[in-house]
Amino acid sequence: MNYGFSSHHLLPFTTLSEPSKLNTWQKTVTALHDIPDPDNLLPGIRIAWWIWAFTTIVIIALAWLIKTKRKQDSRVSHVHDNSYQSCREELIVFREQLTGLPLADVATRCSLTLRAYMRIHIDDRALYETHDEFLLRPEALEHLPRGARDKLAPFLSKLALCKYGPSKANQAASEEIIEESLQILQGLESTRKHDIV
Repeated sequence: MNYGFSSHHLLPFTTLSEPSKLNTWQKTVTALHDIPDPDNLLPGIRIAWWIWAFTTIVIIALAWLIKTKRKQDSRVSHVHDNSYQSCREELIVFREQLTGLPLADVATRCSLTLRAYMRIHIDDRALYETHDEFLLRPEALEHLPRGARDKLAPFLSKLALCKYGPSKANQAASEEIIEESLQILQGLESTRKHDIV
């Protein structure tokens, strides 16, 4: 008996009576329908040279910024740590230069020293204000402990009276103002939080 296929089928007209030919045909049809994995045939994703260059520049820039920021932070903390000592020394040196200075000059110098310290440590803008502007600002010094506020506010008012009132050289009053300034400065320093390294 003749089994055959018409011309529109895959195999030409033949006899398939033998089992080995049938197995060969099945293997051929199966092999034709196995689709290979296309990943092996695709090229890898190529990254342009300029993307690598840009990435390298960005990494270097970030490293430089981090290094610069750390240097600035260490400088700022160093200034913060030395400011009490430098303000204290400034007042002590100034105490030795009092001879013949009007009380207004002494009060102005003490006020500037205290306000500079306040600017650095308690971030108060009193350094840039007149005494009246300072008094009109209700939030001024509210982040200080009550004891420090109760001593600092009246002392700043006393300095303002000396700065803006009639003035002449007065050695005893000048020394008293510097001594009070040193005490106030020490009190402010004692309220400051210190970083423990």
